[in-house]
Amino acid sequence: MPPQMTRYDEIPYKSAPFPQTRPDRLEAIARLFGLQSPPSATARVLELGCGAGANLLGMAHDYPNAHFVGIDASARQIADGWTAIQGLGLRNIDLRHLDIAEIGEDFGEFDYIICHGVYSWVPPAIQGRILEILRRNLADNGVGYVSYNTYPGWHIRGIVRDMMRYHGTQFPDPATQLAQAKALVQFVVDTGKVQDSRYKQLLRDEFETINRAEDSYLHHEHLEENNQPLYFHEFAQRLGVNGLQFLGEAEFSTMVSTNFAPEIGETLRRLGTHDILQMEQYMDFVRGRYFRQSLICKRSIVLNRILNSSLVKDFWLSSNAAPVRAEISMDAADTEEFKIPAGAGLNCRHPLTKAAFLVLHREWPGALTFDELYSRARAEAAERGTPANELDDPEFLANDILSAMAAGLVEWRVSPPPYTCKASDRPKASKLAQHQAATGFVVTNLRGEMITLDLLHRQLLRELDGSRDREALTESLAGFIAREGHVLRRDGDDTPVTEPIEARQVLRPAIEKALANLSQSALLLG
Repeated sequence: MPPQMTRYDEIPYKSAPFPQTRPDRLEAIARLFGLQSPPSATARVLELGCGAGANLLGMAHDYPNAHFVGIDASARQIADGWTAIQGLGLRNIDLRHLDIAEIGEDFGEFDYIICHGVYSWVPPAIQGRILEILRRNLADNGVGYVSYNTYPGWHIRGIVRDMMRYHGTQFPDPATQLAQAKALVQFVVDTGKVQDSRYKQLLRDEFETINRAEDSYLHHEHLEENNQPLYFHEFAQRLGVNGLQFLGEAEFSTMVSTNFAPEIGETLRRLGTHDILQMEQYMDFVRGRYFRQSLICKRSIVLNRILNSSLVKDFWLSSNAAPVRAEISMDAADTEEFKIPAGAGLNCRHPLTKAAFLVLHREWPGALTFDELYSRARAEAAERGTPANELDDPEFLANDILSAMAAGLVEWRVSPPPYTCKASDRPKASKLAQHQAATGFVVTNLRGEMITLDLLHRQLLRELDGSRDREALTESLAGFIAREGHVLRRDGDDTPVTEPIEARQVLRPAIEKALANLSQSALLLG
C-alpha cells in the first residue's frame, strides 16, 4: 500500500546533489581502511528518502553502467523526479513511492546504501528499520552512509528548535508557523541588547544560521515533530546490535586528531588510544559537533586502522590547494603554506612536496596517479633549481601526501575522473548540466557539486554537444545575443559592441575563457 500524504508533499524539501554520498567517494574512503568495496562504476545503489532524486540523478548520469534505486514517502517528489529522469532519457535509475518500513529482504542487495537527512527525522521504529535494511540489504563488502544530528552540539541548537515548535505550531498554516517561530527567536535574541549573557550570544549565533537557511529546511529541521539527535557512541552501539560497524566519516579529515592544536591532539590520543569509537566521541565533545555523516559496513569485515604511505600509491590524487605566497622557495630550510579555498592549510618544507602541490594545483580538478605526480613534481623541483639528490625520495612524498589527505587538502579516488580539464576542439558538456541549463542557472557538475552560471556560461554550456568547433560556437552565441537583445561589451569598456564583425572579435576570447572556466568547474566530458 502506498504511503499516506506527508509534510514533504505539502512542503517539498529542496532536492539537491550531495557529493559526499557518491559511490566513488564512499569506495575511496573504504579502500583507505582496507575494505575492497564494489567498483562504483558498476555498483547497485539504494537511497532511502531520495526526495525528487536530484542526488541519484547525477550519479546515474555519470555512471551509466551502475544501477540506482531511490525510495521516498512523498508522491509529489517522486513524480518530480520521474519528470527529470524522462527528460534525460536515463534507463539505469528507478524512483519508487515507498515507505522505508516496506523494504524487505526481497527488495534486493545493494553495494551502497545512502540515507542522507532521514535518520534523525523519523520515529524510533523507522530508525530501527533503516539499520535493519543496512544489515539485510547491504552487500557483504558494501558501504552504507547515514547522516544524523548529534550531541553535544544539538543541545544548543535544540533550544532554538524547542522555542520555534512551541510557538510556531500554534498557527494553522506552514508559512505563518515559520514566520511566527522566527519572530519569537528574534524577540528573545533582541532582549540581549538590554540584558546580555552567554545564553543570548549562543542564540544570536543560531539565529544567524536560521536566517541563512531556506524555508523548506527550517520547516523540516525545526518545526517537524521528529528530530531526535543522539551521541555518536549511542549510534555506534545501535550499529553493533544490528551486526554493523562504524567504518569512517564522509569527511576523513574530521577523524584525525592531528588536525587539532598539538596539545589537544595529544590529550585526545591518550584518551582514545585503544578505541576509535571513544576517540570519535571525545573529538565530538571538543568540537561541539552537531551533525555526522557516518560510513557503515558489516561487522564481519576486518578493517585496517593503521594507515601508511603505501596506500597513497594506489590512488588518483587531486588538490586545489594554492601557495599562500606568490613566489615560493624550494629551499628545504624554508616553510611554505598551501591552503584550499575552504580555509584548511598545511605547511611544507620538502621541495618535492612543494612541487607536488604546484603540479596538483595546475591540474585541478583533474587527478594524477602517484607515479605521475612524483615524476612531474620531481621535474618541477629540478627546473626550479633543486639538486637531483634531494628528489630521489618517493616514500617521503607519499608520507607527506598522506598527511595532506588527513588534513583535507588532497582528494583521492580509485579510478580516473570522468571529466576533462582542457576543452577539446569540439567541447562536450555533461548532458545533465545541459538539461539543467535549459531551464535555470544552477547545474550539477561531474563531481556532484552545484555550480551557478552567469548568462554567457549558461548559453555556452547549452551549445556544447560535441558537434561545434570554436568558430561554430562563436557564430551561435553571436546569433543568440542578437536575437535576445543582450548587450555585448569589451572588458573594461562600457561602450556597447553593435557591429557583427567586432562582436565576433569580442566573443572569441570570451568563449575561450568561458571554456576554461567550465572545464575548471568539472562540467566538460573527457
